[in-house]
Amino acid sequence: MIDDVIIIHFHELTLKGKNRSWFEKTLINNLKQHLYNLPYEHIKILSGRIFVTSINRDLWNQYKHVLKCVIGIRNFILMKKTSLDIDAIKNEALYACQSMNINGSFRVSARRQNKNFQYTTTELNIIVGEFVQKNIRLDVNLKTPDINIIIEIVNNDAFIGVDKINAYGGLPVGTGEMALSLISSGIDSPVASFNIIKRGVHLDYIHFHSAPTTSKQSIYNVISLLEILTQYQLQCKLYLFPLLDIQNKIMDEVDSKYWIILFRRAMIRIANQIAQHNNYKVLISGENIGQVASQTLSNIVAVQDASDIPIVRPLSGYNKEDIVNQAQQIGTYDISIEPYEDCCSYFVPPNPETKAHLNRIYNIENKINFDKLVDVNVQKIEIKEIKYE
Repeated sequence: MIDDVIIIHFHELTLKGKNRSWFEKTLINNLKQHLYNLPYEHIKILSGRIFVTSINRDLWNQYKHVLKCVIGIRNFILMKKTSLDIDAIKNEALYACQSMNINGSFRVSARRQNKNFQYTTTELNIIVGEFVQKNIRLDVNLKTPDINIIIEIVNNDAFIGVDKINAYGGLPVGTGEMALSLISSGIDSPVASFNIIKRGVHLDYIHFHSAPTTSKQSIYNVISLLEILTQYQLQCKLYLFPLLDIQNKIMDEVDSKYWIILFRRAMIRIANQIAQHNNYKVLISGENIGQVASQTLSNIVAVQDASDIPIVRPLSGYNKEDIVNQAQQIGTYDISIEPYEDCCSYFVPPNPETKAHLNRIYNIENKINFDKLVDVNVQKIEIKEIKYE
């Protein structure tokens, strides 16, 4: 019997100890949700691999798109299951190689879970390689082949495939508690959020806007960004907060060079209140040291001081080029570069403070009754549920 199967290899789950089964169960549940609209018979763990059985080979491109977004997977391969017979293995390997329709080089990469199979991995590589080369004019290239014929011997079956897809790895979403991400419609914060999702953390988001002084485009862009990020985490909650009244009070009564710092401290105070009421363990920020005036170390300290819970900044040491490359890779870049008016950048003063001193910040906040200003406005939050379609 020949069966179309996808074999999935874990990423960091292989390092887990006694609680590995819980991580595996979470990943299986995530796979079932991601593959909800695609046909398969079973998803099961066997010999340190996940098998998705009886899939529809004609829909392989759809499986690829979905599975590449499942966090916790190292790679996955479309394979044929065949009998544990050397002639069947050779013929299926030849067919798989021919189906690629590539003139170039190849190699054979065999793995044996079943050590009782009569051929070693080296012998399998040689036997199958000689058979393929005899029937197709391909050169052998062990380092950078155009085609890699993958053979896995598991229990009493052989699996053969040539299309291995690398995924993002990490830990399954839902294994790392919950966090609240401060998201703008720029490049950095969606990338920062993705890197935290990849650590198994379930993220919800808060976006601050200055409508109606600014347009609502940043809101629309953020919703579009989250529709992309829900490919990796299938649903999330978005808190929308109108910051304009707080900004106007600050701009009316405070020296302009402190505006951005106070805006950000207000955001952090509001995000803290939401986090504490909804069991978010930390805040996530897309800040990058030195990228703009508000992200000097002194100013980061001044912003962090407003928070009662940790703020995680996964992009702190990234080069901008690295962030852009990752935004392009995960699919957020094209939306992030669309025109929008940010609630902070729209009001940037000509000479912002780059080395804020906390005592000076405290004095300013006391004069404008900053705590009351935040508390009065915190009820203005709008909540949206976003699900992957």
